[in-house]
Amino acid sequence: MNHSLDLNKYIELYQDFLHPNPNINSQAFLILRKEFEVKFMNNLLANLKEEDLFIRRKSILALGMFGEKTLKSIVPLYMGTNNRTVKVSCLKTMIKVVVNFNLEELTKEEMLVVDLALKDGAPEIILTVISLLRQLGKTGRNILIKTCRDKDLLRAKASISALLEMKDQTIDDLFDELLKDKSIDLMIKEDILRHKVI
Repeated sequence: MNHSLDLNKYIELYQDFLHPNPNINSQAFLILRKEFEVKFMNNLLANLKEEDLFIRRKSILALGMFGEKTLKSIVPLYMGTNNRTVKVSCLKTMIKVVVNFNLEELTKEEMLVVDLALKDGAPEIILTVISLLRQLGKTGRNILIKTCRDKDLLRAKASISALLEMKDQTIDDLFDELLKDKSIDLMIKEDILRHKVI
């Protein structure tokens, strides 16, 4: 009897969580997190493959509030799927956690996800992982400094764009170096020069 009451309560709260009214859904989120944490998290993780963009976005935002617990679940999820939507959702969730908890470093396992994403050929995965690196302070910057020389033009251009947002003398020196480097694509140099003119 208790189990069905719990299930009914969960279903009701979950419906409120999906409600467009922010007061209703934030209240439901707090109760779900406190009373049904494991079930709720599993539900949110399953939603990362949802076709419905509204549900997927809400789930990413909610998972971003669980911090380290979320990252521990995201690693095997990313590694175990070939579904591009799930992979992009995993990376977006990692961005939310990094931003919400001001993380400047990830664990070795979490960095493995970053590494795999950087090697992926899918444009949406490349752009999302570059956004993640942009949020990771010095750790992210060091990787972006390497990837801005990548032979893949999208990876290199996205890395340059991310570095342009990090006002830093080291990066200005790097750009001067790239402008002199004959092996760097002209499109990359144009991006840098446009920044220097501005």
